[in-house]
Amino acid sequence: MRPLARSLLPLCLAALAWLLVACPVSTPQWPEDDGFDDHTFARVEDRADFNAHAAVGATGTAVLKFVIVGFGEPNNQHLRYLDGRFYEFHDEWYWFRLLNGQQVPGSRERPVSGHEFETVDEITQWVRARSSPPPLGMRIIDERLYSDYFYEIAVHRERRALGIGTIVHFPARAGEHPRDERWGFELEYSDKVEAEELELFFATLSSSLPDELGERLEYIARSPAQDQLVARLRAHEHPLASRLTKYAELAVPGEIEVYNPGLIAGRLRKLPADPEQAAAVLTEGNAGVIWMMPSVPDELPAAAGLLTAVPQTPLAHVNLLARNRGIPNAYVGGLFEDPQLDQLSRVHAPVVILADGSRELTIEPISEEAYGQWRALARERPPTLDPVDPTTLPYTLDLDREAPARVPELRGIVGGKAAGFVVLHAAGTTMPERPLAITTRAYHEHIHELRALLEHTLSDPTFNRDGRARYLLLEGREDFDARFASAADQAWVREFIEAHPPQTAKRDPIAKLLIHDGIKRAIRERPLSAPAAEAIDRALRAHFGHFAPSQGLRFRSSSTVEDVEGFSGAGLYDSNTGFLHPEAQARERDQKKSAEWAIKKTWASYWSWEAFEERRLTGIDHLDGDMAVLVHARFDDELERSNGVLTLTLDLSGDRRGAVQAPGRVRASMEVDVQLGALSVTNPPPDRAGEVLPEVDRVTLARVGEPVRIERVSRSTELASGDVLHDATLDQLFRDSLAIAERWLEIENRRLPSARARGRVTLDIEFREVAAGWPGYASATPASARMVIKQVRSLDPGVPSGAEQLLDQPIPRDLVVFADRIERRSCRGSRTRVDLLEVWTDPMAPRELDHGHGRVPFVARVRVDARGLEGGARRFDLDHLELAAVEHPGLDRGAPWAATLSLDPAAGVAVDRIEISAGLLRVFAGGRLLSEEPAPCSVDVAFASPDGFLRGLLGR
Repeated sequence: MRPLARSLLPLCLAALAWLLVACPVSTPQWPEDDGFDDHTFARVEDRADFNAHAAVGATGTAVLKFVIVGFGEPNNQHLRYLDGRFYEFHDEWYWFRLLNGQQVPGSRERPVSGHEFETVDEITQWVRARSSPPPLGMRIIDERLYSDYFYEIAVHRERRALGIGTIVHFPARAGEHPRDERWGFELEYSDKVEAEELELFFATLSSSLPDELGERLEYIARSPAQDQLVARLRAHEHPLASRLTKYAELAVPGEIEVYNPGLIAGRLRKLPADPEQAAAVLTEGNAGVIWMMPSVPDELPAAAGLLTAVPQTPLAHVNLLARNRGIPNAYVGGLFEDPQLDQLSRVHAPVVILADGSRELTIEPISEEAYGQWRALARERPPTLDPVDPTTLPYTLDLDREAPARVPELRGIVGGKAAGFVVLHAAGTTMPERPLAITTRAYHEHIHELRALLEHTLSDPTFNRDGRARYLLLEGREDFDARFASAADQAWVREFIEAHPPQTAKRDPIAKLLIHDGIKRAIRERPLSAPAAEAIDRALRAHFGHFAPSQGLRFRSSSTVEDVEGFSGAGLYDSNTGFLHPEAQARERDQKKSAEWAIKKTWASYWSWEAFEERRLTGIDHLDGDMAVLVHARFDDELERSNGVLTLTLDLSGDRRGAVQAPGRVRASMEVDVQLGALSVTNPPPDRAGEVLPEVDRVTLARVGEPVRIERVSRSTELASGDVLHDATLDQLFRDSLAIAERWLEIENRRLPSARARGRVTLDIEFREVAAGWPGYASATPASARMVIKQVRSLDPGVPSGAEQLLDQPIPRDLVVFADRIERRSCRGSRTRVDLLEVWTDPMAPRELDHGHGRVPFVARVRVDARGLEGGARRFDLDHLELAAVEHPGLDRGAPWAATLSLDPAAGVAVDRIEISAGLLRVFAGGRLLSEEPAPCSVDVAFASPDGFLRGLLGR
């Protein structure tokens, strides 16, 4: 039993019968901390007050978290309710106070001074932006900041300093599963609360609630230990017995509540109710498991999905964590009594879960073969890299002189970023002048002597197994020590280095790499070859020799595995500033920044730990990629008026023949994030993370010839009034971006037949608005102020795994990459056969990714073989461009599949309409019915995305 303050416990026990209305609970005044607002309050005045501060879930259940400071200490106890609109987890209140310099009574951790955070998100962003570990001994778990010490003093200590829990309101509900309104409170799952502590929770909470609520308050047990306490108190007829319940008793057989929607496959397993057995099970690899849980624990194990036998609250830890992980999560009343689910879980059978809407849940068993097929589809397909022999290349290329038709080829020569500059030039946009690309030849030659060492390292078992080894051998010891500062990690690194002593370097590649202090340093320490250094220096001076000596050059990463279809690599590699005349720079630190220094530092970033891990997860062979460098004038902070990034989607699918299949969508839409001056819109200063917010604008064009529509979504925090970009500037930026997108589509479609041409693209574009004088020239004539486009990349995914076999079919490429499934439908009568190739897109996709064929398919191809018709047989094969109209009557409203195809007269096939409906096939020519006969249809799935495959298994 955990001890309570002696002065309070006898008092409460002596008169337990009137405990809930009269037991004295000390309520000293809460310190206002000089006006600091920690978003808490001491009492719930009425229902309206509760509703105003509670978090409400999709099912209507409302929760309000609380903290009792000085738990069990009559003269120091404070009850604080946490505003549910501000906090999700209890410990957020704790570290929100400490990191704003405010004390938490009962905690030994000192407040951190010097900060003024407005929100929890601001703190999380600030911690993420720091290079050092989180303060106060905290950790980042499941994308959220977590304080072990808080839960130690609130839950796990024998004598707790804090009491934490949650008020829960279940509203009355009619219908198939009716229930009465209930008010209760729950504690943390791991809280092994004792009877005396429970009495104090009741007394403290009841005195802070209006009588209407306090008199109806129940305690709801969550865990096996808490269930046992309830059973003991009931057995001993404790005065509180009638106000004790368990979540299992709230469950209604057949009742379903979906907390996080989703579609997934996995192996169904029951988590044992016994905590020790459950802990043993959870130590296994469980990423592909769909857990059936008898209760709602505080922590969520690795899982593909979650089903609980008891209801969850909106701010239950597992509810929030499942949402963060994006996995399906639902409560199923009677879950453990379902005989089919019991049998499936016993053998860990694979099942599909579709959670859609607040009370719609499908659980369907599938075969091992189907589960294996789905797993194969779910594996990411690494991007295809076109092989290029770097030894055949020049050291540099003048990007202004490259033809747009070469862009696809150039991606393997100068990387995706530099190749994008050719598109910018072709679109006539204003971009950095005289851009130069250093091809992959120089990098390839530079690492030639290191290649054997790299190959040995990449195949080393420890390197592949242990992330610490990868970090050390990529980044070097100094960076390793900064990131892995714990005693355990430092002991590991000493042991690792001792296992690879320097004297073994001739036979041990790891020892040799340790002498170099990591791959990045090995690249930076090697000098450029004389031919490469001479050719690059000559090109740099030819392109940028007219700049002022103080004008820096930006050497930007442009790897061949960056800005390619299916893998953007955004932010993974470094860009660095160098000077043609470093010795002439005023600042001492700039005097080392020669062009060679900047080039090698940029090359080395290919082997940064972050870039390596991203390529590793995507399945890219690290030695298949090469690094090129894009060079142009550096943007100087003092001359930047604004900087920003935009995404533009251009949809020209309505311009295709057969456009009746294109759903009505806006032609182009652009969303802009822009910030004042040189304050980065993408990487604000770490000490102001969350505080600095950009202006967000949205521009749309519905149809050609109509004016654009500008929507001001939010203003920059750096402006008291007005806009960073005026309407006229936004309009021009939109038109420039539109021209880039049109040229992008034109270039991509040159290699594709018309029927396979893309109709839509989404681009990511970066820009700077500069004042007069950028870049600095050696002459006295300054450059004018202008908007400069500095980068373009596609955000569209690559061809999905399994769809490569269909690339020769007449399907627009933008539909291939976003296809949910592609089906071959064959309808056969005694005389006529019609084969259709249909493309479906994701019906659950958000609006910005919707390609419009989630409920009605796109007909890409029609083949007809008809005999015995008036005028002779008809045999033809048409693509979607030869269709005048396509209809699927009522299909979007749930009607059975049916189709009416009107053929373009220019196709010259002597058939103008085909109707397939209700098992009948009709063929028309010249407006007359030529043939009508029964023709049952069969469907073969030629391709399915992972989700499309699962929906097909469910018959959706």
